[in-house]
Amino acid sequence: MPTLEVRALNKRYRNGTLANDNLSLTLEAGEVYGLLGPNGAGKTTLVRQVLGLLRPTSGCIEVNGHDVVADPGYARRSISFLPQAQFTMDSLHLDEFILGIARLRGLDRAAAARRTENLLERLELAEFRQTQMMAASGGIRRMAGFAAAIVGDCRLLVLDEPTNDVDPRRRQLLWDMIDELGRDGATVLLVTHNLAEAERVIDRFAIIDQGRILREGSPAALRSVVTDRLRLELTTTAPVDPHPVLEAEGGDVYLFDEDDLAAVSEWLALLRGDGSLVDFRIGPPTLDDIYAAVATGRGRTLEPVA
Repeated sequence: MPTLEVRALNKRYRNGTLANDNLSLTLEAGEVYGLLGPNGAGKTTLVRQVLGLLRPTSGCIEVNGHDVVADPGYARRSISFLPQAQFTMDSLHLDEFILGIARLRGLDRAAAARRTENLLERLELAEFRQTQMMAASGGIRRMAGFAAAIVGDCRLLVLDEPTNDVDPRRRQLLWDMIDELGRDGATVLLVTHNLAEAERVIDRFAIIDQGRILREGSPAALRSVVTDRLRLELTTTAPVDPHPVLEAEGGDVYLFDEDDLAAVSEWLALLRGDGSLVDFRIGPPTLDDIYAAVATGRGRTLEPVA
């Protein structure tokens, strides 16, 4: 049984705006699923319906096989959620905030205290335990909200831009925790614009625009939307003449065939030897590349999403 199944979902607002247009997706247990798209694409509307906060115009949403359109309270009891908006429990200390959510999630006092302490340590928040939420920085408040979202039994977790305002070190800790949650069997629906960091934890993703899913699949499966070739990002001290096997993609980005990797590597070694090379990256197209190609319509033609 899928953890989350959305079928033929439509949401039209009273002003006539069609926010979700016959949208369907399925999330399995242990899957980290990314939801990508520009502002106004329909992501927030979808999330609010999954959480039971907004009733769809038509369609079906099931969480663990339970119809949450008919029983939205089940969604609110069963889904852990980190909203994009800041929290209002400003007078609470960080540890009180996390502990209070743990108790609301059904943990007894001892278990709630243990879990709170564990998360404070693992997310490097212990030094802020006695800091009031109102006095904490935006990034620390965000991390406290993430801790509160996962402090209970977390089987379905919805994260809306979880790394907003978070410093690089704690962003790494957050992504590590999301990856661990997925490996432990939790299902994660992740709304994010931080594609470069999210790429390593996402199993599948959907690109949504104007309420419809444009593409859906694993990052590996959708790389062919961009190209089957390797991608070289180059930083040099001054403009250089590219190797003949390189095809300029724009800026300091080039494409080349995998069979030419040895030739490109030798050329890079020569640039490093004469001091021209500052940095480089060779790899397949990134999640940013896939998103840009699909969103702008410049990607290669594939079979449409059913």
